[in-house]
Amino acid sequence: MLLWASLASAWQDLRHGARLAGRNPSFAITGVLTLALGIGANTAIFTVVNAVLLRPLPFPEPARLVRVWEEQPAKGYLRNVVNPENFLSWRERTRSFEEMAAVETLPANLTGVGDPVSLAGDRVSPQYFSILGATPAVGRFFVAEEGTPGRDTVAVLSYGLWQSRFGGDPAIAGKKIMLDGAPHTVIGVTSRTFHMPGRRADVWMPLPNRVAPEFSGGRFLLVVARLKRGVSLQQANRDLSAVAAGLAVERPDFDQGWTAAAVPMLEDATRDVRLPLLALLAAVGLVLLIACVNVANLLLMRSTGRVREMAVRAALGAGRGRLVRQLLAESCILALAGCAAGLAVAYAGVRGLVALIPPDSGVPRLDTIHMDGTVLCFVIGLSVVTVALFGLIPALQASQLEPQSALQQGTVRTAGRERGRLRYSLVVGEIALSLVLLAGAGLMLRSFAKLISVEPGFSTERILTMSLFTSPAAYGGTAKRAEYFRRMLEEIRATPGVETAGSTHFLPLQGRVSGSCFTRAEDGQPVGSTSPSAEFLVVSPGYFETMGTPLIQGRRFNAADSFGKPSVVLVNRAFARRYLSDRDPVGQQLNLCWPLPNPARIVGVVADARQLSLRDAPKPAVFVDNLQAPMYFAQLVVRVSGDPRRMSHAVQAAIHRVDPQQAVSGIETMEEVASDSMAQPRLQVTLLLVFGAMAALLAMAGVYGVLAYSVEQRRREIGIRVALGALPGDVSGRILRESLVLGMAGVAAGLAGALAVTRLLRSLLFEVKPNDPPTLLCAAAVLLVVVIAAALIPARRAARVDPMVALRYE
Repeated sequence: MLLWASLASAWQDLRHGARLAGRNPSFAITGVLTLALGIGANTAIFTVVNAVLLRPLPFPEPARLVRVWEEQPAKGYLRNVVNPENFLSWRERTRSFEEMAAVETLPANLTGVGDPVSLAGDRVSPQYFSILGATPAVGRFFVAEEGTPGRDTVAVLSYGLWQSRFGGDPAIAGKKIMLDGAPHTVIGVTSRTFHMPGRRADVWMPLPNRVAPEFSGGRFLLVVARLKRGVSLQQANRDLSAVAAGLAVERPDFDQGWTAAAVPMLEDATRDVRLPLLALLAAVGLVLLIACVNVANLLLMRSTGRVREMAVRAALGAGRGRLVRQLLAESCILALAGCAAGLAVAYAGVRGLVALIPPDSGVPRLDTIHMDGTVLCFVIGLSVVTVALFGLIPALQASQLEPQSALQQGTVRTAGRERGRLRYSLVVGEIALSLVLLAGAGLMLRSFAKLISVEPGFSTERILTMSLFTSPAAYGGTAKRAEYFRRMLEEIRATPGVETAGSTHFLPLQGRVSGSCFTRAEDGQPVGSTSPSAEFLVVSPGYFETMGTPLIQGRRFNAADSFGKPSVVLVNRAFARRYLSDRDPVGQQLNLCWPLPNPARIVGVVADARQLSLRDAPKPAVFVDNLQAPMYFAQLVVRVSGDPRRMSHAVQAAIHRVDPQQAVSGIETMEEVASDSMAQPRLQVTLLLVFGAMAALLAMAGVYGVLAYSVEQRRREIGIRVALGALPGDVSGRILRESLVLGMAGVAAGLAGALAVTRLLRSLLFEVKPNDPPTLLCAAAVLLVVVIAAALIPARRAARVDPMVALRYE
């Protein structure tokens, strides 16, 4: 019976709250829209955070999955790819893992099924799929024997490739396809949802379990592993460190100073986006807090006019708890309506966010971003929190007066003054929170402006780029591969509309680069673990001319630097300054760890260019001639006289005149490459500016509401002042001064908060300090302007008060 009575009472309170909202629709609509903005924005950002950071990986027991990296702290390599021999030693000697698998990411050319196509390919250890707990949609996955040379001509297709290129043929298992010029037997198809976080492959082939001699000295593998049950990450890392220490003793020339570390797979995949997403979630949380303050002020203003009503209810026997429950029920009506409207805002916001994030932005698990049960629970919890935030204080204030004294006119006025002080305090807090958010947005905007103004060291105009992978079966010999690249580039350069063309194995601003060691020729042969290191890029003749990278000294590569001729290299200015500052770099000879006959003579110095990103300063770099040490894969750069996009078919036709089976992928302009590299900071700035604008508008609404209500409550006082000779300018000036006092108090509190909070953005900023004075002062000025603008209408109304009407009204 007691429970039934409580439910009936709650239902009665909710019905009463709904009736009150219906009697004052402008109040209800204002509150609901304010909450909808806060709840909707929070839900949209949380949906992304949940999908990317919180939702478990779609594998069995995902908490046991890790990625293993090599590290060399002394040289700053804290997350380096893995050497094949080290991988095999880890797998044999560690005791903390059920199994390990290596992954080599290389494109694969599919021919014989329509036009040649370049696929995203992974060569993986046969244990790869079993470690991840994957199940095939068709056929089977690799067995251990297929990791041996001669038995590795099998392939597993992705579900998407199976559907798009093979029409979902249910009998695909057992059929042969041509990959990289060699026949492979399809043995299986992955499930529709299978893919590694941050990596989507179209086809998988076995990676040999033994190390080929030509690869024993490099680091290029990704390693995944599954922890044994009951083994902690700390135990696994101690195990890895002990094995790595043993390898450093066994192979000091290669492994000295190197160690290894395992990182949870989800944490590793999201490491680059975790802080930006959490910063956005915190920012949008401030927006919700400001919205709650606004609604709380609305309720306080409404409750001032209901003091007598509350007093009558108390006089009739309602206890304070009963009054608080009733007022909270009225707040619940607003929260429920705000929640419903917020879901609509969130749905549109999620779709907008997904559309704003480019596929190559580095944000993993984009395809999993959608509203689900977790998001719904978040919204319900958020609605409960908002009720507590904006409903509890007004409810307590409205229910605290004694009935007898509350019915007296003087006490009502006293209560109004007390609530007025609370309302002003809330507005000050609202302004302070808005300033923190605006300061953060301003810092990110200033950082972004500096970032896009960075000189990259090359041109992006009128350059077409595309990627290709040469078939090992057709171009396995180094000399043959070098000749193929020479002929292909000559054919491209001869195409009408093409000005220059070249190639590099890693395009700038895509976060990829190779590294290796070297010594001066007189210092002997390099030792991988102790010799100095630099970035290494394999480029063809014509690359620097196409990219517009200036030549500082000497000459560029030319056709005479062919395969079999004495090795030549170029270096950048950063290399010359750090390692050859005491001599003329041109003509100096280097011994390289790179697979190129030593010594290699420096024939030129080129200007510094940013390789990994605009944020990363140019590092010492060595450029190897692609005609002397050609890679299997390359990215072409072609400068044209007109629109690069319109030249893509002509360039592909030139490639196919040399080899009709050559697949081409990744066709985009260099301007698009540069734009994609800025996608993540651009999205952060855009969202923070939107949230900052929302905060400023909510602050404006809060200041306007408080001052407008204050003017209405003080009409008699204003009328007396005017009757005694106060000019309209004096009256409006008084209101504007009040708003300025509110603004200054809020700005002072906000600056203190901003100085503390913006430090968390340090790693996201570029050449801007978290306490940057111009940005903080600009944010403060913007908010003061917003406050003054919000006060103009109430000030004007106050100046137009007719003293006779005001006094007659009283």
